[in-house]
Amino acid sequence: MEYYNNTLCISVDELTDGIMSYPAYKKYSSRKQINRVRRASFQTPALVEVKSLPSRILAMVRERYGELEHASAKYTIKGVYQVDQEARKFYSQHLLISGDHLPADKIEEYTANASMLKAIKVLVNDRTAFVKALGGITKGMWPQISAAVNASAYGDDPIKHSLPNNHRRLKWKLEEFEKGGYSSLISGKFCNKNTEKIPEQAKIWILTRWCDNVNKVASVNQLFREYNEKAEEMTGWAKIKTDKTMYNFLYSPEITQLWYAHRYGELKSKEKYSYIHKTHMPTYRDSLWYSDGTKLNYYYQFLDSEGRRQIGTLQVYEVMDAYSEVFLGYHISKSEDFEAQFMAYKMAFNFSKYRPYQITYDNQGGHKKLENSDFLRKLAHLAIKTAPYNGRSKTIESAFGRFQQQILKKDWFFSGQNITAKADESRANMEFILANKQDLPTESEIREAYKARREEWNNMPHHKTGISRIEMYQASTNPEAHKVELWDIVDLFYVTREKEAVCTAWGISFREKNLKYDYVVNNSDNLPDLDWLQQNIDKKFVVKFDPADMSVVFLYEKTSAGLRFSTAASTKVAIHRGKQEQEEWEAKYIKDIELANKKARLDRYARMTAMQKAAGTSAEDYNMKSPAIMGIQTSKASKRAAKREKVLAEIGSIQKAASNKVMVGITESDTFDAYEYARKSM
Repeated sequence: MEYYNNTLCISVDELTDGIMSYPAYKKYSSRKQINRVRRASFQTPALVEVKSLPSRILAMVRERYGELEHASAKYTIKGVYQVDQEARKFYSQHLLISGDHLPADKIEEYTANASMLKAIKVLVNDRTAFVKALGGITKGMWPQISAAVNASAYGDDPIKHSLPNNHRRLKWKLEEFEKGGYSSLISGKFCNKNTEKIPEQAKIWILTRWCDNVNKVASVNQLFREYNEKAEEMTGWAKIKTDKTMYNFLYSPEITQLWYAHRYGELKSKEKYSYIHKTHMPTYRDSLWYSDGTKLNYYYQFLDSEGRRQIGTLQVYEVMDAYSEVFLGYHISKSEDFEAQFMAYKMAFNFSKYRPYQITYDNQGGHKKLENSDFLRKLAHLAIKTAPYNGRSKTIESAFGRFQQQILKKDWFFSGQNITAKADESRANMEFILANKQDLPTESEIREAYKARREEWNNMPHHKTGISRIEMYQASTNPEAHKVELWDIVDLFYVTREKEAVCTAWGISFREKNLKYDYVVNNSDNLPDLDWLQQNIDKKFVVKFDPADMSVVFLYEKTSAGLRFSTAASTKVAIHRGKQEQEEWEAKYIKDIELANKKARLDRYARMTAMQKAAGTSAEDYNMKSPAIMGIQTSKASKRAAKREKVLAEIGSIQKAASNKVMVGITESDTFDAYEYARKSM
């Protein structure tokens, strides 16, 4: 739609584009039922007066274009105004002489100015339409444009330009813009390099003085005063008027990054300036386990060596599944060491029953022993250290911080979060704790309280899914996590002693953490397996044991092909020497072992004696006597045993017994054992 000879018109193309058909238009036009104000010509469409359209057609025009009295809005400043994207691009990429970009607010301001000047240019170029939109008044066009431009900066949808509010200056601004383009709108203060108030040599002095950690500068104001004193001595150093100049220099981004590490510490600088990756967390359980040790944020009471009540804290080592944030395993101890880490991983494994794909741990000293024993490598497909001094890389620290804030903080003996926490809510109420020192929990009570709080955390909704953490973990499956069997448990969680243990008649003994442990190999009757023992006396064994359960150890022999499993050994049973304190089972146990020992002695002696006789090297073969087995045989018993052995060994006596089978009282149906008969006949 457009004005033609001060008449609002619609083109035939617009009219026949869904409002009425072309034949209908021809019909109404030929019958003079509509007013065609302009005939069609080359590249000029025919125009029809809008008000001459039939009411039904006029209603359809209003439905498409809105109220017709507003149709002239396109000839107002706001009607013509459009954001000039080319201007935005120009100002965003424009570099000043200093090498800097324009400030963001100036980019928006100059874009609005350029867009508004282009809108004014459209109206000025289409003067006839503009004048008709103003009611046909041509006098005072620029004052009216200026008024419209000024008005556009206010109202419901203001255009944030900074063009002059005087119509003459506005007209001159448009002329300058047509000549100079976008750059003509940039303020002169950006086009000239400001005079440097601080010489280069002085800047170096300022930086080095600001970074002095021995003779420290307490404030910018102190540095400002010292600089002006120094400037009096130095050639070419002009005094600066305010400490604002000093502050602006020091805290400009390109300068701050130079001194930040020396002023606040390199780790703080690393945290502020090092690039941070955007990462995706695992999407199923046992994909990634995090582990870390920290202070257990509870105070407890204990008695020192002199019986005085003291307040202390403990350490806790936690293993967490990254996907669900479930705390899988933990260990509480006085300090973070190998045992704490080992026991936490063991608990996590017993909880999960699956081998994780990756574990990530810090570089604490206790992990060295785990690494040396290949434990971490065996536990997971990947075992990766976090970068040292890089808290951001350990998700477990974020989770544990929330655990402290949301869960542990509920208990009155909460010790507060770590030292880096700044909020008052993160600190303990020490006045209250010291006033109730005698009511603090004991160490065992602390352990129970922490155990309950961990369960509470695991059963709380995850902060992203709203599902409880333990439910997330149990409902998830990991296609690459493998279940571990019994011997994997031994391989993973049993510690291998570096020093071998020697088997003696006492059994297997060794010391661990200054405690002596004794073991024996038992048989199926749960008695010491004396056959195994006598065959392995003086043999050395590699011992694998579980630090949490020393009741059973596994014995291995070193071979050229590596360790070979031998057997398992159990804690050696201790019995009372005095019969008064012996229990009923002990007396039987002693008797059983005594008989087993005698039998073993007899068996060993008999086997060797038989081999000597077969070789003709026994004492009797030299017309001498073999001694009796002390404590078991007398010399007479030895003779009887030898005679019995001789008789039984003669095949003739066996044959004679068989030939005398038919005897008084013996029938064909009776069973007959010739060997037994011969033995009784001696």
